[in-house]
Amino acid sequence: MDAIFSLLAAIEPQHWLALGLVLLIAEMATGTTYLLWPAVAAGITGAVAFLAPIEWGAELALFAVLVIALTIFARPLLRSRLVKASDDPELNERGAAMIGAQGSVSQSFVNGLGMVRINDSVWRAQSDEAIEIGAPVQVLAVDGVTLTVKRAG
Repeated sequence: MDAIFSLLAAIEPQHWLALGLVLLIAEMATGTTYLLWPAVAAGITGAVAFLAPIEWGAELALFAVLVIALTIFARPLLRSRLVKASDDPELNERGAAMIGAQGSVSQSFVNGLGMVRINDSVWRAQSDEAIEIGAPVQVLAVDGVTLTVKRAG
């Protein structure tokens, strides 16, 4: 146990800075921001230990408090700045992107259900009106894999 205490007592400011650098490199390799906060905390602890030498116990306590505080408070702030809203909210919403699209009937509507071809896909569709094969249609809404269509005019 004395060996551990003597090892901890031998920690100097450059050791904290080296730890911060190693953690920062590991963070850049992973890109998760989980190691960013311990890296920043180690850098701050090294700077404080360099400017105002304190005992190793206080350095460890400062490091621990900084890691916890930065993880709790700084991580959400950084994440909100990094994650931006898309310019195209329908980018990965194929159904939403279908609204307004035009196609043609590929199977007649019976009891309000039929099939329509839009671009290179055939979709199940529903309509309040009877629409014959080949008639142009426009998509009004999407419910799962069923399109609500009306005769295009």
